Amino acid sequence: MRDFLVVTWYRFAALEFDRKIKVLALIGAIVGFLVGLFQYRKAQRWKKAEFLANEMKHFFATPRVQKALVLIDWGSRRFQLLESGAADVAETLVTRKMQASGLRPHVLLGPAASDDEVFVVDGAVALKGFTVEEAAIRDCYDAFLDGLEQFASYVKTGLVHVDSLRPYLGYWIAEIASPAQDSEDAAWCAALLTYISFYRFEGVLWLFEAFGHAISPSSPTYSSFLKGMGNPQAATELAQTIGYHYS
Repeated sequence: MRDFLVVTWYRFAALEFDRKIKVLALIGAIVGFLVGLFQYRKAQRWKKAEFLANEMKHFFATPRVQKALVLIDWGSRRFQLLESGAADVAETLVTRKMQASGLRPHVLLGPAASDDEVFVVDGAVALKGFTVEEAAIRDCYDAFLDGLEQFASYVKTGLVHVDSLRPYLGYWIAEIASPAQDSEDAAWCAALLTYISFYRFEGVLWLFEAFGHAISPSSPTYSSFLKGMGNPQAATELAQTIGYHYS
């Protein structure tokens, strides 16, 4: 009887030890999985950050984007706007008024105007109905807005989070959506926002709203720019191109 009890005890002890080993093994596996998951997610975040940094580097290195940033940042600035290919191209004095004129939807310039029919003047590209300088302004903004469209698609597909774009784009988006300083500034903002809606930069509209700056035709921001122009007729004509009733 004594021998039986001793054998039973050892069997029981051995069984409990085996279970402990299994539990410890399971805990070890879970810890290993969590550590691996953490390292994987950390590596993914690093890859996303590296990808975005490279994309932004390319974006801000694009000559037309660089010029667009100058156009956004300055009410009046003399710089090399035209792209004739010559090294000694004369600088152009660009004002808010010139920008507002260049950003008008082409339908406001009459049936002869075009947004895609180009011709060359002294080596520079122009559009029917627009001056060479105005065509260059449109090209610069197109490059800038195309980039924003791409970044908006990255956010929508979950490739990057909108907050990761703020250090790069926050300043420029705020500059465009911030209250106008005077009537010429308001006319430029109204023309740019109209341009964005008229030429269907839907991703740009979405991205601005994601940054907390709604700029759609129905937004208070757009209405404030139209009102700030100080020219009700011009504001009405501009708004009508995108189906917005302004009065």
